[in-house]
Amino acid sequence: MDSADCSFSFSRSRTPSRRNDDAGARPTLAALALATLLLAGAVVPAHAQPAVGRKPARADSLPHRAKPFTVMLRSAAVPSWGQLYNHKYVKAGLVLAGEGLLAYEAVQELHRENQAIDRQDLVLAGGGDITDPAYVQASLDQETHRNRKISWIWFGIAAHLLSMMDAYVDAHLASFDADFGSPESAVDLGEEPRFTLAYRIRF
Repeated sequence: MDSADCSFSFSRSRTPSRRNDDAGARPTLAALALATLLLAGAVVPAHAQPAVGRKPARADSLPHRAKPFTVMLRSAAVPSWGQLYNHKYVKAGLVLAGEGLLAYEAVQELHRENQAIDRQDLVLAGGGDITDPAYVQASLDQETHRNRKISWIWFGIAAHLLSMMDAYVDAHLASFDADFGSPESAVDLGEEPRFTLAYRIRF
């Protein structure tokens, strides 16, 4: 009785099957699509994602004041306006009183100068000339009051410029809280203190 030998051999084809390639490519494409979706969800801005249990940040409670240059222009337009805007009421009163006094003295010297001119006209109208002692005295008085008037005007200009600079400096110092925040705002971020526990598992 003859015996039959059966042999089986399995060999991988050197030419890959198109069906096998398609079957292997499908999981790869699915993995790439899943990774793309995960990456898209990760790059969404944090503010676009709804926060669970987080309280909205408090609105800025610090007053936003005008720029220092604008406050200085207010003080230039109206004496003591810049100080009033900066809530420096004592300074505002001093500025108003000081500049008012300087302006009053300048006006008084202008009035005395005009009186001296009128006296000169009276001397000439009465038949005198420029060599008349009354005319000479009136001319000297006119020159004196004119010089005093100019001095008071310069004092007033200097005081007005000083008040403008004072308003600028006070407004600049007052804007520090609005620009950088008060010391309390540097700590209080609008959230209540909380304790967080994190753990990590590696495989």
